[in-house]
Amino acid sequence: MRILYTEEQIAQRLEDLGREIVEYFDGPFTMAPILTGGFVFGADLARAVSKAGGDAKIDFLQLASYGEKRISSGVVKLIKDFNRPVEGERILLVDDVLDSGHSIFFATKMLQDRGAKDVKTCVAVDKHSARAAPVKADYAAFEAHADDFLVGYGMDDAESKRGLPYIAAV
Repeated sequence: MRILYTEEQIAQRLEDLGREIVEYFDGPFTMAPILTGGFVFGADLARAVSKAGGDAKIDFLQLASYGEKRISSGVVKLIKDFNRPVEGERILLVDDVLDSGHSIFFATKMLQDRGAKDVKTCVAVDKHSARAAPVKADYAAFEAHADDFLVGYGMDDAESKRGLPYIAAV
């Protein structure tokens, strides 16, 4: 395992990212971490946004496309939906890693189809890999190579290593 980003690097980057997000939204918005991988990053990002003067509502989506595999199946399943209507809302989708793009594309399109006013995306790590879906992150804390399989900070390998306080490649 190779550590790519330490706890300290993550904490510093989140402060900057929190300020960027508050500057863009400059008012009410909903932050929506995508479960399961996005929960750690989402929690830390919510605190960074608050520290920067923002006050996002929080809701969650749970999507599945990987299962216990290291490659997306390409089929995204909605496991847990929003708790309230999103029509007219400004939403920041938060996920752990942008790789194939299937999950972010699915969630963004779903929110746009439901009438969300503005949908932005924020990922902990943007991998430099070929996208299967036409999507890019509006905000990315870090970057990684296409061949890096990432663990820690919410990212897992068959449901293990999510709790590591840093981001590593295996």
